[in-house]
Order: sequence, then C-alpha cells, then structure tokens
Amino acid sequence: MRKLFSLRRMVILAVLGLVAAVAGPASTASASTPGKLTVCSQGGYDSHVVFPGRGGWSTYLIQPGTCYTSTISGTINEQIDVYQYDGRDHYLGSTIYNGSVGLVVVTTSGPSYYAYVP
Repeated sequence: MRKLFSLRRMVILAVLGLVAAVAGPASTASASTPGKLTVCSQGGYDSHVVFPGRGGWSTYLIQPGTCYTSTISGTINEQIDVYQYDGRDHYLGSTIYNGSVGLVVVTTSGPSYYAYVP
C-alpha cells in the first residue's frame, strides 16, 4: 500500500506541475500591451497594416521573417486592413485594433494572417 500511495502522490505532483507549466505562460501571454501594435511577417512576403480611419496611416513594410512594433494610442475599436506587398498591395483582410489593449498581427503563407490580443 505504501508504494501505491507514493505512486499516486508522484502522479498528482506530475499533473500539478504540468498544469502550472501550461498555465504560467498562458497568464503571461494574456497580459495586455496597451498602445502597442506588433506586425510579424511570417508568410515569405512583405506585409503591412493600414488604418483607414486614420486617413490611411500605414506601418512600414515588414520584411519576411521580421516583426515591427509601433506605439499607437487610442481607446476605441478601429478597423485595420492587413496587406501582402509584392510591388503592389494585396488585401488579406481586416480586423479590429484598440489601443487600450494592443494587438499582434501575424501574416502567414497562403497568403493569410491571424491576429490576437497579447
């Protein structure tokens, strides 16, 4: 019986350790980065983001394999348009940016993109 208890305790500790390891990074990643827009170009092409509500203001062209972070204030939801660039713009889609929480946009092969609040 003693071995069973020890085995059970080891399994419980291992499960708790796994839960802590998984939950730790998730809570760190969910911390907001107010006022920051990060665009990562991971699709093998240049990309950029445009704010149509700010007169077409755009980020720099982000080269493949790199990220660019910009400080952009604001407290309301704003449409942003995501583009692939190869000498001309190719519209990939739109999402919402709110400066009070920040946003990360990642372009991917396809071409496509995804966005998340950091």
